[in-house]
Amino acid sequence: MSESLLTFQFDEKVFLDCYWQRRPLLIKAALPNWQSPLSPEELGGLAFEEDADSRLISKSKNGWMLKQGPLVSADFQRSDDWTLLVNGVDHWVPEVAALRQCLRFLPQWRFDDVMVSYAVADGGVGPHFDRYDVFLVQGTGRRKWRLGGWCDENTPRIKHEGLNLLQNFETSEEYLLEAGDVLYVPPGLAHWGVADTPCMTYSLGFRAPTVAALLARWADKTLESVDPELLLEDRASVTNPPRPGEITLAHWNNAREAIRNSMEALDDGSWLGEVVTEHGECAPPPSKHATALRLHPGARVSWQALSNECSVYANGEALRIPLSSVPILERLCSGDTVSPYELTSAHPDFLNFLAMSGVLVGLE
Repeated sequence: MSESLLTFQFDEKVFLDCYWQRRPLLIKAALPNWQSPLSPEELGGLAFEEDADSRLISKSKNGWMLKQGPLVSADFQRSDDWTLLVNGVDHWVPEVAALRQCLRFLPQWRFDDVMVSYAVADGGVGPHFDRYDVFLVQGTGRRKWRLGGWCDENTPRIKHEGLNLLQNFETSEEYLLEAGDVLYVPPGLAHWGVADTPCMTYSLGFRAPTVAALLARWADKTLESVDPELLLEDRASVTNPPRPGEITLAHWNNAREAIRNSMEALDDGSWLGEVVTEHGECAPPPSKHATALRLHPGARVSWQALSNECSVYANGEALRIPLSSVPILERLCSGDTVSPYELTSAHPDFLNFLAMSGVLVGLE
C-alpha cells in the first residue's frame, strides 16, 4: 500500500475476527498525524448550500429541536447546546474523501459516506442507535461517547418528528476521544456523544442492503427470465391420495423446490451488484474533449469477476466486459484517472455505459 494513503493504526485481522459487527472498539491514536481538513466555518459554509444535506440539532430546557438545511447565519446565533451535521462531505471535499482509504480492507460497496459534525461544548444529537456500521473519527477537540445496550425496532423512542432518540439509556462503557482517536460502533448498539469541548467528528458509515431488497431484486430478475407459461410439475409429489382439500407436505415441498430450482437456474448474478450501486449521485456525461476521466465522488461503482468475463455495476446499471478489464476497474475504483482510449479499448460500450450512468467526471 502506498505511504501516501491514510490508514488506521490497528490490527485489521483482529478487528475483523473479534469486533466487526460484534462489539465496539476504541482505537486510540488511530490517525496520529492527521489534521482535520475542515474548519467549523467551512463546514458551516457547506450547510448554506442548497445541494448539501445538512441539519442542526439542539437541546434546551424545552427539549430537542431539529432544523433541516439549507441553513443561514442566524441559525448559528444561539445560546443552547447545538450540533451541526452535514452528510456526504466526501462528495464535496477531496481531503475528506481521503478518509475512505483508511478502511480499504472492507468491501467498498458497503461504504456510504462521510458525515461531518461540529458541536459546541455539551452539544450532541442525543441517545440513539444506527442501522449501519460507523467509525467515529475525532477531528478536533474532545468528545465523550457513552455506549449502551443493543436496540431494535421495538426499542422505545421519544416522540419527536424527525429525531429517532431513545427513551431510556443506560451507560455500559464510556470513552473520551481526542483528535486522531477512532471509535467503531456496530449496528444496533445505543450510543450518545456529547462534546467535552467544541469539536468536530467525522463519521464513516458502512451500510448494508436489506435482505428484503435483495430478495425482491432476485425474484424480479427471475421473473424477467422465466417462461410465463411454465407450469408446476407434481408427478413426484402425487403418490398418496390426499384428504379432501388437503395440501400435503409433499405438495408444499414440491412447489418450494420448483421455485428454488427456477431462481438458481435463471440467476445471472446481477441482483447484488445492481442493488448495492443504486441511488448514487449522477454527473452529466463528460465532454468529448476530456483527456482523463475519474469517478464522480458520489457515484456507486462495483464489479464482479466471473468465470470468463466481468460484470460492472454503475448506479444500478450493469454491463458485461472482458475479464482482462479488471486492472482498469481497480484503478477507477481506487480514485485514479484513466483515459477515454483505455475504456473503449477494454470494451466498445464501456465508456458510453459509464458516461450514461452518470459516474464519470472529465478532465481536460
